[in-house]
Amino acid sequence: MKKTPLRLSVHPAIFLSLPLCRRAAMAGQLCLLLLTAALFTAGFDRLAQHNLYTIGALAEVINVLTLLFMFWVVQCAQLSSKSYGFLSVGLCIWLVSGVIDLMDEAYFQPWWLSRVEDSLRSLGMLATAWGVLLMVKQMYGAQIRLASMAMSDELTGLSNRRSFRTVLDTHAGEGTPLLLLDLDHFKQINDRYGHGVGDNVLREFSGLLRQHCPLDGVVARLGGEEFAIWLPGMLGGKARDLAEQIRLATEAMVSNDGVRFTVSIAVGISHAGEAVDTLIKRTDLALYQAKHQGRNRVELA
Repeated sequence: MKKTPLRLSVHPAIFLSLPLCRRAAMAGQLCLLLLTAALFTAGFDRLAQHNLYTIGALAEVINVLTLLFMFWVVQCAQLSSKSYGFLSVGLCIWLVSGVIDLMDEAYFQPWWLSRVEDSLRSLGMLATAWGVLLMVKQMYGAQIRLASMAMSDELTGLSNRRSFRTVLDTHAGEGTPLLLLDLDHFKQINDRYGHGVGDNVLREFSGLLRQHCPLDGVVARLGGEEFAIWLPGMLGGKARDLAEQIRLATEAMVSNDGVRFTVSIAVGISHAGEAVDTLIKRTDLALYQAKHQGRNRVELA
């Protein structure tokens, strides 16, 4: 089933589809602003000459409408509870100060109310800024997770083909070994035990590769039952020995589901000036030869 992409809609028609608490927040905010304006009307004297048609009053109206729109966007957005709370409270307080600032263009404002207005504005801006910071941290964390998902294999947690190719293109050098590995008769495991057991085999084999790979090496699942290891700084002879260790460890391994399996491995050593594609093709040909000659063996490219 095709998934609908996540997107932010601020159309007024979605009001009824918002959670009840957010609809209540929006309605409560509007009521609070109307109450603030009503208290001004009932509690303070009207100025003999109001300033509602000045540029300053127009700017204050725009400020209130902008803050009100920001408050609506926050209600529509999918945010963490902390960022939503700080943004909602901050904008609410900031809006009240904006309405007070607008009303004093037509009504007398005592000195103490000016102090209240300034304090509310500062407090609202501070809470809103903190909410924005939390929102940015949330977005940054989501971006990191998405980047990690894009560069890693979902089943095994190893690097995926794209990530591994980036490593090869960036760090390829003369004499650097490349291991290509392919589990033998893996299709038979899936057919006999089911894909769930097959996935477990892939995970457990991935753990084995992690254990044997040096700290500066890179292990990747290229797809299906195909894996690769990049071994910068390792001599060809040691890479051959490592491949044999992996082969023997795999042969002796019994999965948690009681499945035994083997692996065929090809070892390719990059030559001076050799393109990455050429190295991969040459090593892949050696892997084919290992398969053709009986599997469960290490073949040099």
